[in-house]
Amino acid sequence: MWGYPMTVLYSILPFVGMLVALIVIHELGHYFTAKAFGVKVLEAGLGYPPRAWGFTWRGTLYSVNWLPLGGFVRLLGEEDPSDPESLAAQPAWKRLIVLAAGSGMNLLLPVLLFAVAFMIPRDVPIGLAQVGAVMPGSPAAEAGLQPGDVIQELNGETVRNTGDAGRIIRLNQGETVDFKIKRNDPEQGTIVLDVPVYARWDAPTIKHIVQPGEDVDGVADLLGVSPDLVRSAAGIETLPEEGTELIIETPDGPLTYEVRRGDTVSTITRRLDVDAEAVRAAAGLPDPDVLEAGEEIAIGQGPTGIQIASLYAFTEEESFPPWTALRKGWTSTWEALILARNQLLAFLHGGSGPDVAGPVGIAQATGQVVEQSGWQTLLDFAALLSINLAIINMLPLPMLDGGRIAFVLLEVVRGGRRIAPEKEAIVHLVGLALIITMAVVVTYFDIIRIIGGGSLFE
Repeated sequence: MWGYPMTVLYSILPFVGMLVALIVIHELGHYFTAKAFGVKVLEAGLGYPPRAWGFTWRGTLYSVNWLPLGGFVRLLGEEDPSDPESLAAQPAWKRLIVLAAGSGMNLLLPVLLFAVAFMIPRDVPIGLAQVGAVMPGSPAAEAGLQPGDVIQELNGETVRNTGDAGRIIRLNQGETVDFKIKRNDPEQGTIVLDVPVYARWDAPTIKHIVQPGEDVDGVADLLGVSPDLVRSAAGIETLPEEGTELIIETPDGPLTYEVRRGDTVSTITRRLDVDAEAVRAAAGLPDPDVLEAGEEIAIGQGPTGIQIASLYAFTEEESFPPWTALRKGWTSTWEALILARNQLLAFLHGGSGPDVAGPVGIAQATGQVVEQSGWQTLLDFAALLSINLAIINMLPLPMLDGGRIAFVLLEVVRGGRRIAPEKEAIVHLVGLALIITMAVVVTYFDIIRIIGGGSLFE
């Protein structure tokens, strides 16, 4: 369990820093476009009231506030067009630009964040992506993919690791993905095949209630999946934690060993010539074959119905020059938008919905990213949060930018006839109340999940 100083260092400080940066960038979009169109900016604030300090310049109050959770821009007359310098008095196209500019900035920022991340040297996993298991009745099974097939390319793109394979498949959900695989055939030897596999939207979940006397191997045989997949679904820890010092009991006395990256119980057993059970006991790992009766095993099949395993994995340091990094940053941002769209479409087709988290849950996730992957990975995480912030703000919900845009578009459809400012204000007020209520509910479930030892990444 983390102590308070580590929680502050790994969770609270980076989370607050990211939140402030993302919201300030968002508000700068509104600020600059409003200034460009002659809309009066009443106040531009860093943090939220109560006010700590401020000064007025060219009719705008610039303030620093006590709650360091973001920032805001207050424009004159967002619903009331009575003043010619108000936002509501501007033509519809100007209002649409001002309202959309915040989310636009949140979509441009990830390009820069991803680009900076690509310029910093980092260790990238390299290893063959192998088909570990094929779910019965899945598109992969119907197409003829087999366990042990090595994935060389997907849609013509070289696959360097399991992450590449999963990303390319999910980018192409709803379409046929061309697998180029290498297979060891008993009769023909090593052969290369092109196998088209449909990446479906609605991947069913395989569920099973563990019966008395059933173990991992028995359930795996029954469901037609690999034992490792059953262990993962049952939450059975099988890997010792990197950097942990193990004291392994042997007939000749205790042995001390520090777990290295990539170590498994089997590799440690072979390296030290000790019993596997002794290694598991030293690492505090449970018996990998035991299941609890009555436990529900739920295994997601994924779009194609394959489990992807890593073969001969190692890491390679990688970085790119600025011009290449910027291009890759743009590609990563575009792919993140496609993945977000595909997750929503998969949900509408009956698949699992996206994870929802409030500030507490995001702070926990931030801490896990920093602790497990280092500060550099925080750039990728911040980029994804910025994209999510842009998408959420553009939803046509009251009080959000998308809700205000919806009123402007409704005005255009009605031939320039506005909704009464009083009525629009009431709608946004009700929306604010609903958003606050939802935030409280989501935060409650975040806290319950954290108390129970859960994580957004599980």
